[in-house]
Amino acid sequence: MKNDISNIVDQIIQSMDTTINLVFDPVTLKWNTCDTKWSRLGKMITNSVGTTFKIVAFEQNAWIQTTKIGNGAGAMENTMYLADPYALTGTKMVANIEWTKKSNNLLSKTPLIWLLETIRFVEFGRDQPLEFESDLRLFFLDETNVAQYMTKDHRNNVVQPMNQLIDEFVRTINENRKFKRILETERITFSRFGNERDNGVFQNVLDANLSGVELRIKMEKYKENCSINC
Repeated sequence: MKNDISNIVDQIIQSMDTTINLVFDPVTLKWNTCDTKWSRLGKMITNSVGTTFKIVAFEQNAWIQTTKIGNGAGAMENTMYLADPYALTGTKMVANIEWTKKSNNLLSKTPLIWLLETIRFVEFGRDQPLEFESDLRLFFLDETNVAQYMTKDHRNNVVQPMNQLIDEFVRTINENRKFKRILETERITFSRFGNERDNGVFQNVLDANLSGVELRIKMEKYKENCSINC
């Protein structure tokens, strides 16, 4: 296999479209959109010159309202940019070590797309069109408010945006002709991402309060022709 599967997943994440297309309504003072993607209340978006705005009000796939952070140049625009997802690969223990070392600022490492190891794959012979197939488990996670959120709040404010992040991840794969189209996905939602013990104590898997969705897919990649005469 020419490239490690974790690197291939990273490349997919890096190529995801982070743009949101908006139309301002001067009556309601809201920015309307049919696709909020993985934006959510309290998250940051930026304009074309990098000025940051905080989402202060929000309705999924309908509209957002923002306030500017700092004294950056420019205002809200019809095309705005979400933060790039943070990619992580590893077992639970290794992932948590790397996650903790990354930063103390959750905004800099969320939303998170975590590819869980160990990764099994089937590599095909020279007479087959596919290079490999692999059953992957990925977790799409974002911070949550355990002090104030009820279960419904976790699901509306975090789980649903992470479902839309999965939609964009799968769309990115399906638009890349190097991969066989993914026609079905298995998803497992987490109002709280972690384990609840018999005594009622909740233990996070990663050192943060997170909610989100696990995605299980079969990734199948086609062979690519080499343009170098070997």
